[in-house]
Amino acid sequence: MDLTDVEGDSPTCSMASSIKTWLSDTSKTQRKLSEYTIKTTTAQKEILDQKISKFFYANNVSFLSVESKYFVEMIQALRPGYSPPSRRNLAGPLLDIAHNEVENNLKSQLNEVEGKVCITLCMDGWSSVKNDPIIATSMHTGKQSFLLRTIDSGSDKKNAEYCLKCLKEAVDEVKEKYNSKVFAFCSDNEAKMKLLKEKMKEDDELKTIISYGCSAHYINLLEQEVTPNSILKYIIQIQKFFRNHHQPHGWLKEKGGLMPQIPNDTRWNSQQACINTFIQNYYKYVEIANEDKLEMSITNILSNPSLYREAQHLQKQVDVVSKALDKLQSDTATLSIAVNEWLVLLESEVLDPYKANIRKRMEEATEPFFFVANMMDPQYLG
Repeated sequence: MDLTDVEGDSPTCSMASSIKTWLSDTSKTQRKLSEYTIKTTTAQKEILDQKISKFFYANNVSFLSVESKYFVEMIQALRPGYSPPSRRNLAGPLLDIAHNEVENNLKSQLNEVEGKVCITLCMDGWSSVKNDPIIATSMHTGKQSFLLRTIDSGSDKKNAEYCLKCLKEAVDEVKEKYNSKVFAFCSDNEAKMKLLKEKMKEDDELKTIISYGCSAHYINLLEQEVTPNSILKYIIQIQKFFRNHHQPHGWLKEKGGLMPQIPNDTRWNSQQACINTFIQNYYKYVEIANEDKLEMSITNILSNPSLYREAQHLQKQVDVVSKALDKLQSDTATLSIAVNEWLVLLESEVLDPYKANIRKRMEEATEPFFFVANMMDPQYLG
């Protein structure tokens, strides 16, 4: 029956009218499938891929993790329908994009000081976990530092001549790539780096560059000197025992003790960490020793009451030095601050027995222009 043929106010007519209204309303309110999905365009996927890749690069996360079942599930729960990049993309095109972005940002920041003598180069070397010799060079603009290059020296001997060659290449790269000029060079005070600075004075291209040693590195050496081995060796013996032996370590942990720290020449302020954890754990060590659970050699050391007093005295000395070291290894450290911190160490009463050591290290670390900087700094004015 055609609903249009029904006339009047009969029940049949009313039913037909209701059906028409229902059909009309249904067509207007029908939901679309797109309302139940999250669409990710090609442009959006590119942005999301880059943001995920930066997380992996910045936090040194294994690229293999991006294909983990649980990582993929997490991303798809946050953005249904979006698939994260593969590890091949992380190691390939996305890495190139991130590298270019960093380079462009660096160039734009350096352009703000274009034409000014503003770049300080810093060089350091170490061995990787695979014992590969690495040399890293970074740039400092006075406000911020940037990694310039990292080199695996391979079969080349990492001596002063090789480091001089690397420095020349770095100076040329700063000039050609970033249109900036290097006016200063800072390194640690290892033997070949000292020789490198002497060779710079004889080189026509580099002799105009100011070169100096790292005051923070010298103060770290000083920290080792103000913690004499005559006392520290007994503290280290106790610390190693409770760190390296399973049962004593477990007993210490059950009593709420701290993890014993051991000095390390390449980890700054490690002498302070060793002494501090020894003092905080001392009475727990003694308590365990009184329970007849330790070796006799360890018990005998802990039974010496003067050891704790000597450790407290060492702590006072090291705290003064470590405070200066913390200031000089900060991003805001300057030559002017370095002079001030050396003078603070010289004037410290607790370090009176080590005045000669402090003065020697200060003379090795500072150059005449350090004092000029200190005299011109409004904080100190010499």
